[in-house]
Amino acid sequence: MLIELDIQNFAIIKSLKIMFQPQMTVLIGETGAGKSILIDALSLLLGHRAQKEMVRSGQTKAVVTGLFTLRDEEMAEVSSIAADYGLPMDGDDLIISREISSKGRNVIRINGQLTTITALGKIGEYLVDIHGQNDQQMLMDQSRQVDLVDEYAGKAFKEKLAEYQASYGQWLKIKHQLEQLRRNAQELAQRQDILQFQVEELTQADLTSPNEDQELSDEFNKLNNYQRIAESANFLIQLFDDDEHGLTNLLGDAQGTAEDLADLDKDFKNVAQSVTDGVYSLSDARSELGDLLDNMEFDEERYQYVQSRLDLLNNLKKKYGPSLEDVFAFYEKASKELSQFEMGGLDEDKLVKELEKIEAVMTEQSNRLHQEREATSLKLEMAIKKELADLYMDKARFSIRFAKTDTFTEKGTDDLAFYIAPNPGEELMPLVKIVSGGEQSRLILALKSIFSKVEPVGTMVFDEVDTGVSGRVSAAIGKKMHAIAKDKQVIAITHAPQVAASADHRFAISKQVADGETFTKVEPLDQEDSVKMIAQMMAGANVTEAAEKNAADLIASQKIE
Repeated sequence: MLIELDIQNFAIIKSLKIMFQPQMTVLIGETGAGKSILIDALSLLLGHRAQKEMVRSGQTKAVVTGLFTLRDEEMAEVSSIAADYGLPMDGDDLIISREISSKGRNVIRINGQLTTITALGKIGEYLVDIHGQNDQQMLMDQSRQVDLVDEYAGKAFKEKLAEYQASYGQWLKIKHQLEQLRRNAQELAQRQDILQFQVEELTQADLTSPNEDQELSDEFNKLNNYQRIAESANFLIQLFDDDEHGLTNLLGDAQGTAEDLADLDKDFKNVAQSVTDGVYSLSDARSELGDLLDNMEFDEERYQYVQSRLDLLNNLKKKYGPSLEDVFAFYEKASKELSQFEMGGLDEDKLVKELEKIEAVMTEQSNRLHQEREATSLKLEMAIKKELADLYMDKARFSIRFAKTDTFTEKGTDDLAFYIAPNPGEELMPLVKIVSGGEQSRLILALKSIFSKVEPVGTMVFDEVDTGVSGRVSAAIGKKMHAIAKDKQVIAITHAPQVAASADHRFAISKQVADGETFTKVEPLDQEDSVKMIAQMMAGANVTEAAEKNAADLIASQKIE
């Protein structure tokens, strides 16, 4: 039940705090005074979408806070959701706040802790049921009428429906796989042929190492430059070994001369040592050069193999690279994908058998759903007829008819529709085709009255449900709301004096202008003020004593059950 609603800087509301009571409360006021804005603010606390335009002009943020108290049946559901999202619970009280920034930032808190819009939406389902345009849409959308029957069926039915829907999800997945397999059979065959060629090509290449191309490239450079290497090495040996001017003889002379200088002058000792070291280094170089030249040989067959192998590896890198390491990775991936084809990973027969198996399960599940829906529909028909009789539609006939869908749907195989004949002598016709706005309102109120006994929410809100009906029907609607308020808290926005007279508590909503600003004002009405307000609703601006007496009589008559 909603205990308190605190609204700051929301639309034309500057600052407002309303304390609500159990039973039936009505909000009365002229069009544009801000009655529906209160409902919009309350909707935010149930997880409805927030927009930055909701922030009062000239303000940086709007804040809406609500205090709810939970009954036992609500407490169990809300506590379970709170536990799933790690939210604290403080006894049977629940405080929800919603802060909307003019820049679009949205902050949600439940019992002081930050949370998500998802968590708020789930909890909101167990707090307040707001009658509005969505209910009209559900009633007038034949495809959604099955949801009303399912809602009336109760928790056990919903569990069976959830089991069917799990099977339905699996069925859709298998069906999609099978359709895709058949649709892409040619593409899959082509893909398998390509993979087969690629894997065979890479297998025949006998790849050994990701570094093979670099190693072979170094060897190819050596073989390709063999002649130049040999000529340069022989020339260098000639420079060492020439009898007259060879480096060996010249270095020997240089070494001897340096040693003589060192003997004559110690200052040349380091020079002599450097020359000696250089002679030894060059001598070692000559020795190593000779060994390398002696071991050099040109293998024409090896040269041709290396050149051919490099051509092969470079071609593979162009196809599957750019590096040889990438070629190895592609080879592994292609081999794995090809193995799935060979292992029958996309086996049509297997999918067909899986589909047949799940369809057998779904047929049994949908048959059970159908049987329970038929039984529930009979009870719902009787309940709706009784409620309509209270709303001056006692001659109306109402029926729920079933047809079978061509295939499985998310709801099963039932294609049901609400049929109604509002007046005697008329044939039953689909509800979506014949009812007037006033009849829609009464049907919805009838359904709300029925579902109020099974829904766990503690508060029901009706936003001008009496629109488009006569005074007599408005009186019946008021009494029906008051009857609902015996078990639930009811909050109603109304322009009908008959509905206002039926309430236990009343608030006057007005629009005020002060200092160039517009804001909404809410005042609770005592018995005397209620009589005056309802008299004004009945007689207009000129309220007479007779009008006030009529208002008092109306209030008294609406309380007679």
